[in-house]
Amino acid sequence: MSEHSIVEISNFKSIHLQNERNLYVYLPPSYEQAQNTTYPVLYMHDGQNIFHPAFNGQSWNVHHVVNRLVEQGKMQEIIIVGIENMKEERANEYSFHTLNEDSLQVPPALACIQPKGELYEKFIIDEVKPFIDEQFRTKKEAKYTALMGSSRGGAITYHIGLKRPDVFSMLAILSPYFYYVNPHTLQEFSQVNVPAQKANHKKIWIDVGQYEGLLIRIGHVKDIANKLLACGYQHGEEVAYYQDDAASHTEADWEARVHMPLLYFFGKEMKLAAVELKGRSSFGLNEKVCSLNAVKTFSNGVKVTDLQGEYQVENERIVSIAKDGTIIPKSVGKTVVQFQSEGIVSSKEIEIVDYLSDRVPVSIQVNSKDALLDALRVYADLPLKKVDSHHFYNQFILPIDTGLGFRLYLDDGKGEVDDYGAPIHHRIMITHPLHKKFTVKRWL
Repeated sequence: MSEHSIVEISNFKSIHLQNERNLYVYLPPSYEQAQNTTYPVLYMHDGQNIFHPAFNGQSWNVHHVVNRLVEQGKMQEIIIVGIENMKEERANEYSFHTLNEDSLQVPPALACIQPKGELYEKFIIDEVKPFIDEQFRTKKEAKYTALMGSSRGGAITYHIGLKRPDVFSMLAILSPYFYYVNPHTLQEFSQVNVPAQKANHKKIWIDVGQYEGLLIRIGHVKDIANKLLACGYQHGEEVAYYQDDAASHTEADWEARVHMPLLYFFGKEMKLAAVELKGRSSFGLNEKVCSLNAVKTFSNGVKVTDLQGEYQVENERIVSIAKDGTIIPKSVGKTVVQFQSEGIVSSKEIEIVDYLSDRVPVSIQVNSKDALLDALRVYADLPLKKVDSHHFYNQFILPIDTGLGFRLYLDDGKGEVDDYGAPIHHRIMITHPLHKKFTVKRWL
C-alpha cells in the first residue's frame, strides 16, 4: 500500500485576519495514483497539534488513526486540512460572540478577549477552502465537508458550523468550551448561542470527558446536545453525544477517541454490540442535577451516550429516570435501574439517600523533595499556594462529580516527571470530601 503524505503550506496569508500561518494537508495513500478520484475533506483547528506534538509532547496523531481505520476497511479515504492556530491570538480567533451581545454574559475575566471569530470564519470559508479546492482533488460540496475542533476549537466549530451548513454538513465538537466558570465563586457564564431551529446538517458529533475539571462541565455540553435534539435533529442519525468517563483535556485524550467522529462521518453502518450503565450509584434526595451515563458501544468501536433511552425502574416510588439519564429522586431507598437498546440490557443498583451536598470540600497538598525557592505556585489543575519552599497547599469547594485530570506544574512551566523523565499525570474524582497529598521527586 502506498504511503500517505502531509503537505506543509507555509505562511498562508489571510486578508481578513491580516496575518499568516501554516496549513498542513494530509493526502491519503491512494492520492498520487488515483488521479481521477476526488475526496471528502475534514478541516481541523489547532493544525500544528493534529499531526505533530503540541507543547506538552502530545499529538492527535490523526493521520495514523485515519490510516489504521482505512486499512481495516472501516472508513473511506479523506483529505485532512490542519489550520494552525496563532498562539496568543488563539482565544480571540476562536471566540465567536461579540462582547455587547445581550444574550451572552461576559465576566470581567473575559473582557480582555477581542473576539475575531467572525473574521476567522471568513478566513476559513473565503480563503482556506477555495485554496484547498483549487490545489487538491476535493469533493467541494457541503455534504462531503466536515469541521472539527476541541476546547475553544470545539466552540468555534459549533458556532461556524451552525451558521454555515451550506459549507460544513458535518461537525465534530470535542470538549467544547461553552461556559466560563469562575473558579472562586463557581458562577457560570454562558458563551454559547442555541439555534432556534434545525439546519441542514448531515451529522453533528459532540463529546466531553469526565475529567475536564471546571473548564469543561459535562452538564453544559450535554445540555447543548439536548437542545440540538429539541430543535429537531434526529438522535443518533444526525446528532451523536458521548460522555467519556475516562478522558481529561489533552491531545492524548482526543487522539484516543477521534476515531469515533471519523467513523460517524466517513465510516460504514454501525451495529450495536453492547450497552453499559455508568455513573454514581448513590444520589441525594435533595440533588437537582444528577444522571446516569448509558453508553452504547458499536461493533466498529464507536461509543455514544443515549439521550433518548428506554429505562425501567424496579421500584418507581424511589426514583424515576428521564430519557437522557437524568435521575429524579423520590424517596430514600435502593432499587435497580435497567437500560435496554435493541434487546441488549444493562442493569445498575442505585441508592437514594437523604442528603448529598452538591458542593464538596477538597484540599490538595504537594510536597516537593527539592526546595523550590523561586516558585510561587504549583498547579494541580487548580492553583496551590506556597507554604514554604517544600510545601504547597490550597482548599476548594467544588461541584460534586467534578473530575480533575492534570499534571503538576510549577509557575515557571516545569512539570512533574518520573525517574526516566516521563510526565506523570493524575486524576481525582470529587464525590465526597477529599484530601489529596502528592510527593514530587523531580521537576523537569
